[in-house]
Amino acid sequence: MNITMVAAHTGCGIYPDNTMASFQEGIKFGSDIVEVDVRVTQEGTAILLHDDSPYLLTHTYEQLNNPDVRPLLDPAYKEHEIATLAQVLRVSDPIGMKLNLDLKTADAIDPTVKLIRQYEALKRVFITGCSEGMTERFPDVQVMLNTPVELSSRHSERYDEFAESICQEARRGGYVGLNMNALTCRQEVVDRAHDSGLLVWVYTVNDRPTMERFLGMRIDAITTRAPKILMELISASKQL
Repeated sequence: MNITMVAAHTGCGIYPDNTMASFQEGIKFGSDIVEVDVRVTQEGTAILLHDDSPYLLTHTYEQLNNPDVRPLLDPAYKEHEIATLAQVLRVSDPIGMKLNLDLKTADAIDPTVKLIRQYEALKRVFITGCSEGMTERFPDVQVMLNTPVELSSRHSERYDEFAESICQEARRGGYVGLNMNALTCRQEVVDRAHDSGLLVWVYTVNDRPTMERFLGMRIDAITTRAPKILMELISASKQL
């Protein structure tokens, strides 16, 4: 029986997105996966950050993490230090926590792969986001294919063809699965993906009815800012 994994979106609790406090919340909620966004500083340190900033091109991590400088990246950093990917990998290692690393730029690829290997985390880390060329360069890294954020009218009307083509693309490209906007995911693509040995993840689902619908579709992982609700639904479904 397929058991859907709970993927806690960055900022699933009271703390700001992409801080270590927020990451710890994802763990404490009992999630199967925690998602974080990754960018790099001027000297190549991988940090947790969603939005781009010109300061990334001119400042090292040490300079950016200065209490007087870091709020320039985001007001949240007035109270929180800038978290690094190394910290996330180190904290999650003892418990074997799975990670969804959403790479925001191509220059984050090499520093991220280096850290994954350093912490021997190949089996528990999945890459989403900017991942062009990764499956060819790093075939041992688990990369999810990011499918279109929106469906064209043609794809919407001829969804079977879209489902088949996207699964073929994933198989040919060496991806381990599909990472889909929840609005674009239907049962046809889930069935085709599973028949092809591919995972299907959806993002970002925060309401109970949509969670229930995807649980019924046998989705492999649901990314959410409401992990407690999703875990309650999964627990209830196991008792049926």
